[in-house]
Amino acid sequence: MLTLYTAIGNLKIKRDEMGNPVPVVINNRQEYGLSEHELVLWSCLAFQILQIYELEKAYSKRLADSGRPEGLSFSHYLNRLLLRGLIVKGDGLTGVDALYRLLGKLHIQPITDHFSVRLFTCIQLYLEGKIRFRDFGRYLRKEKCDPMEDTVLELAKATELTTAELLACVEQGAKTKNPKEVWDLLYEDTDATYESLADEAQLLHVQYPVLQAIGNLYLNKQISFQQF
Repeated sequence: MLTLYTAIGNLKIKRDEMGNPVPVVINNRQEYGLSEHELVLWSCLAFQILQIYELEKAYSKRLADSGRPEGLSFSHYLNRLLLRGLIVKGDGLTGVDALYRLLGKLHIQPITDHFSVRLFTCIQLYLEGKIRFRDFGRYLRKEKCDPMEDTVLELAKATELTTAELLACVEQGAKTKNPKEVWDLLYEDTDATYESLADEAQLLHVQYPVLQAIGNLYLNKQISFQQF
C-alpha cells in the first residue's frame, strides 16, 4: 500500500499586537495558527507530494538546518496537522490510485503569477547562496503549460472545482468558462452527489493525464489545494 501526503491551504504571515510575525494557514477562508514545528512540517509539503519516509527525512533536515530544538515527535505534529485538515493523505495500491485518493476531493485554487514575487524569490535565494546570478533567467522564466494543463487552469479559474469534478468536466469535453454551465454539466438531470462523483471519476479514462497535469501545476506552484 502506497500513502502520499500533501499540504492544504495557503501560508500567510500576520502580525500580532506586538508586531511579531505569526504564521497562519488559510483554508476555506479560515485561519489556522501554527506552532514553529508545525510550520516546518507543513512547509515540507507545500507544493510537494511525498511519502512518509520522504516527509520525515525532509522535516528532520529542515529542523536541523533551522537550529530549532527537536520538540515532540514527528508523528505528534503530523497527526495534529492531519486532524486539523492542514495535511491530507491518500492510500492506494498504485501511485495513480494513491494520487487520486489524495487529490480527488480537494478543491483546486489557481495561484496568480506575479513577476515581482518570482524576482523577490530569486533575490532571496541568491542572497542565501542557493543560486547564482546567471541562474536568474531560468528561475524568472514562467513555466509553459501543455494543453491539458491549460485546460485544467481555465476550468479551475471559471469556478471552484474538486479534482474529481474537473476530471468529469474534461471527460465530457467541457470548454465553457461560465460557472453555471459547468455545474449544469456536472449535476443537472442526474442523481450525482459530491461523493458519488468522486467515486465515479476514479474510473474515467482521462484520469491519468488530468492527474499528471494537476500534479505538474501544483509542483510548479501554479495551483494550491483547499479542503471545504
